[in-house]
Amino acid sequence: MSGQQAKTAAEALRPLNIRYSTTELTVLVANELWAAAEQVREQFQATSWIASAPTDAESNEVETIELAARFLKFSVSQLPALPEGLPWTDLVRVLFKHFRETFLRGNDVHVASASLVPAARRAVINAYYSAQVLLDEPLEGREPALLEQVTSQRAALFAVFGGQGNVEEYFDETQEVFDTYEPLVRDFAEKMSAALKRAARTPQAQTVCPKGLDIMTWLASPDARPDLHYLLSVPISLPIVGFTQLLHVLVLCKATRRSPGELAELFTGATGHSQGIITSVVFASMTDLDSFYTLSEKALGMLFAIGMHAQLARPPTTTNPAILEDSLENAEGTPGPMLSVSRLRQSDVEKHIEATNRHLPADRQIALSLINGPRSFVVTGPAQSLYGLNLSLRKLKAPAGLDQNRVPFSQRKLQFSTRFLPITAPFHSEYLSAAPELAMRDIEANGWILDAAQLRIPVLSGDDGSDLRSEKDLTRKLVDSLCVLPVDWTRATQIGQNVTHVIDFGPGGVSGIGGLTNRNKEGTGVRVVLAGALESSNSDLSPKAALFDTRESSVVFSQNWQRDYAPRLVRCAGDNSMHIDTPMSRLLGKPPVMVAGMTPSTVGAEFVSAVMRAGYHIELSGGGHFSEPMLRDKVDKILKLVDPGLGVSINSIYINPFLWNIQFPAMKAMRSEGVPMEGLCIGAGVPSFEVTNEIIDNIREVGFRHIGLKPSSVATIRLVIKIAQANPDFPILLQWTGGRAGGHHSFEDFHQPILETYGAIRAQKNIVLVAGSGFGGVDDTLPYLTGDWTRKFDCAPMPFDGCLFASRVMVAKEGGASDSVKEAIVAAPGIDDSEWEKTYQGPAGGIVTVLSELGEPIHKIATRGVMLWKELDDTVFSLPRDK
Repeated sequence: MSGQQAKTAAEALRPLNIRYSTTELTVLVANELWAAAEQVREQFQATSWIASAPTDAESNEVETIELAARFLKFSVSQLPALPEGLPWTDLVRVLFKHFRETFLRGNDVHVASASLVPAARRAVINAYYSAQVLLDEPLEGREPALLEQVTSQRAALFAVFGGQGNVEEYFDETQEVFDTYEPLVRDFAEKMSAALKRAARTPQAQTVCPKGLDIMTWLASPDARPDLHYLLSVPISLPIVGFTQLLHVLVLCKATRRSPGELAELFTGATGHSQGIITSVVFASMTDLDSFYTLSEKALGMLFAIGMHAQLARPPTTTNPAILEDSLENAEGTPGPMLSVSRLRQSDVEKHIEATNRHLPADRQIALSLINGPRSFVVTGPAQSLYGLNLSLRKLKAPAGLDQNRVPFSQRKLQFSTRFLPITAPFHSEYLSAAPELAMRDIEANGWILDAAQLRIPVLSGDDGSDLRSEKDLTRKLVDSLCVLPVDWTRATQIGQNVTHVIDFGPGGVSGIGGLTNRNKEGTGVRVVLAGALESSNSDLSPKAALFDTRESSVVFSQNWQRDYAPRLVRCAGDNSMHIDTPMSRLLGKPPVMVAGMTPSTVGAEFVSAVMRAGYHIELSGGGHFSEPMLRDKVDKILKLVDPGLGVSINSIYINPFLWNIQFPAMKAMRSEGVPMEGLCIGAGVPSFEVTNEIIDNIREVGFRHIGLKPSSVATIRLVIKIAQANPDFPILLQWTGGRAGGHHSFEDFHQPILETYGAIRAQKNIVLVAGSGFGGVDDTLPYLTGDWTRKFDCAPMPFDGCLFASRVMVAKEGGASDSVKEAIVAAPGIDDSEWEKTYQGPAGGIVTVLSELGEPIHKIATRGVMLWKELDDTVFSLPRDK
């Protein structure tokens, strides 16, 4: 186009301005469209939405993208009512083009609207697809980055479909996905709704569905929606949950410009939790839109038949008002036939099930029906029987807010939760043993048969993880899977090491099966994406936009702890020597083994320098240095005994103000003077967040390289994580020792706090995780470096970056203890790790726990003198001060 032509074209455009309060949108419109544009603009400005706009700039404003989308949607919606003779469709085309060029900029509407509040975001997405469908415009833009990485084999996807029971208001999700994507899914929704409406009209169906099953009517008019109790009945909830999942699938197909078969081919496999296994079969079998419609109608019919016959087999019973009130008061939900139990071990749950069943007749017994994860289960049976189980479990439960940090781990009340699921039939149990045969009659009569031969990708069975492509009678297997077979979600999601992303098609958003799968897969390199949720309140779960974002940087891969943190062997180019490489060795430039600060063991210059000369990291203990000259003299002696280039780290106790106020200023002064002080470890507990930040600021300023912190509980581990977040550029050695070994020790189990916090620890790149707990040799140390210690807990490997040794080095040749003391240490027989808490009551393996001058538990060899100390602890020192 010549300059004159461009000028003429520009002069032929007029600015169309639309306002909402102080937000203004300008669209350039051709002269020939001006009359149509002006008429639509005036009608839009007269709408109630515009009329309700605030007049002051400080009130809630709308983003320009929302104003543009609402005007676009209004223009589309007005087309049928507008008079003929004006180019209305051409105007919509101009508005749509302006929207794409101004706001999408080559990316997707889900990404462009990501920062909006939920209601505005849904309005923007709906407007975009309303115009796109009306104009029959191709969906332009680059390939979503995640899907592009799948096609180039840099990522691999696996699909999961949830069951019901996690949220009561499940229909809100159905309403939301329909309202947001109505232009894309209306035809499908109408056809599926009509099919279910017919299925619910039979005389038998009407006995359990007296208000019918009319999804489209309920979507069109919230006032027509039945009450929550009716929606939760399984003949209604099962097909609607399946319907919602299928809407999510269809949206992904259409919004990524793929046929159903092309979408399914991007996945390495699929599975479903409980009823979700049926929807997963549809996903794995679909080829084109026609097959998707046909398979969906069969699956929804099957779900309706199962729900109907499950409810007929076990009709809901009225709950005793006293039981209902008690359950609600204890935040356990409304009693029903399925009870969720979280944060208990399977052996504990089974033990209490067995104890409960001893008091129940055969027809009232309960059973473990779903294994959702290592510490997540569902028990099924009569509501009153499950209430009895709840009563027995309550006796073990720690009240909210109870501080048990100074209670031995094995003696603590347990922290767990139980809650009745909002479901009306005892699925996955023998209580529905009669339902499959009856459901199959209806399924076969209506032709709702699903065939394993149609499965184009693997579908893993919910009970044992087997490939359903080998099933001879897939339909019966699916019916049994929901009615009588258990669920073992850990086996169903054994998805192979190549899978990088699990795509959750709902329902439930962050509360659905994706959140559960994320907890089970944490640390294995699998990222969960919520295909059914526009928002995610959990940073570990990606929202739907991750499936559409075209930016390469948008693809998030989760950590694989073993890959990222397990030790590796590296060879130095200079001397061809082999070394162990971990985050600890990279920070310190030494092997991932250290000697922790102890008084008096690491007070002597000879011992400290001997460890340093051997090439290992050691902490000079601050204990025994009662003045600045004493500390300076000791550091000077150490440096004279070691090679140049080595630095000193010191262990000082903040809660001893006398020593701290001497040592902390002294070590800062020495470092400022050029003395190679490398690190500070704060012993005997972690100071407050504010104090520790101030300490780090001070030592960073003078040139210290790292700080060591020694948390004693889950709460103080989380405090260290918070400190690390506030100081991302400063390395922190988190030294975890638990309570089973060492001198000073906590009341904690070694493993459980790390199992609970490991993911949060690894989210902070500046934390180096060091283990110390009675280690003695390669057999007991190596599993903690490789992470294999977690296998007995059914968790992903959790490698430590290094190990610390303390009490055991007291017997070293260079140690300052007398030979008789060393002999006493060696002679102590010790006990099994699981029995260490016996030292609180008295000698166990030659060791007893007493309280130190700091008021903290400390292990001592049970000599006569120490036993007197123990007696005084129990009889005198434990008395109130006034006595």
